[in-house]
Amino acid sequence: MTATTPQPVSRDHRHPGWLQGAAVGLTAAIAGTLTLIVLGAINGRGVAILGAVGMGPWPSAVRALTGASPAVSYLVSHTTLYLLAGLVALAVARVADRLPVLLTGLLLVIMVIEFGYLVVMTGWQATGHFDGVTWQSVLVAHVVANVSLLLGILWVHPSLKLDFRRAYQE
Repeated sequence: MTATTPQPVSRDHRHPGWLQGAAVGLTAAIAGTLTLIVLGAINGRGVAILGAVGMGPWPSAVRALTGASPAVSYLVSHTTLYLLAGLVALAVARVADRLPVLLTGLLLVIMVIEFGYLVVMTGWQATGHFDGVTWQSVLVAHVVANVSLLLGILWVHPSLKLDFRRAYQE
């Protein structure tokens, strides 16, 4: 007896997958940036915190290439990374609908990337590039952006929750 694979469940088939991925990534980027601004306001820095975060490693690369201000460099690098994350995540989600075991590998890759991010940001703070408030704000904003990304992926592909459970039952 062969098991049938259910068809992928997606919220809206009228929009191309890349557009859904871009929307999910941009939503996550906006959530992270707004969180950072709110944390900056709470700590008395307001939007100036974007300039402090813009001194980070990825925005510094954007600044070196474009000559943009630290705040703009942060916004460009942050938005670009989450846009790419949304596109890649939804592309992988479409494949995972057909091959649920792929989710295990995807989770491993995500954990390695996130751990690497934590190590780099902690090193950046330890070497004096970030003060304590900036470092903590970046980490909290990053968590909010990632949760937003995850919720967006599950919104577009609600079948992934079932696929994840099924991958560990096989």
